[in-house]
Amino acid sequence: MSAMPTGVQLNQSHASTDDFITRTHVLPLLTDLVIRKRLLAEHAGNPIGLPGKAGHAGIQHTEELSRVIDKLRRAPMAGKYVRICVRPHEEYRIGVCTGVRGKPVKIMPKPYPSEDACEHAIFLRRVTELLALYGLK
Repeated sequence: MSAMPTGVQLNQSHASTDDFITRTHVLPLLTDLVIRKRLLAEHAGNPIGLPGKAGHAGIQHTEELSRVIDKLRRAPMAGKYVRICVRPHEEYRIGVCTGVRGKPVKIMPKPYPSEDACEHAIFLRRVTELLALYGLK
């Protein structure tokens, strides 16, 4: 007869900490409609962040948007969205990871004309799913 898994085996410490951070520092940004609209607009205009060039400083995300993006990046690989380049500089699609090394990514049918458009579509999906996970809109 096997014993019940321990809290360490279930990674409960990390899960509880992540949930606390999400509820305290991320969800308030996404449930305030004015802030969410501002963050979505910021992300649409600069989804990846722009590196510095020729002596000019890079354009980074605001602290609030960075907080949301960091939360979304902590999601497990199974079901995670990734950008797939179908034709460089012409067509990109959203892929869904299986979470199993070596298994192919499922490629969604809708094409996007640029990396930025695809990244923003992924961001919108992740935000919607995070809110739904917590029973919010």
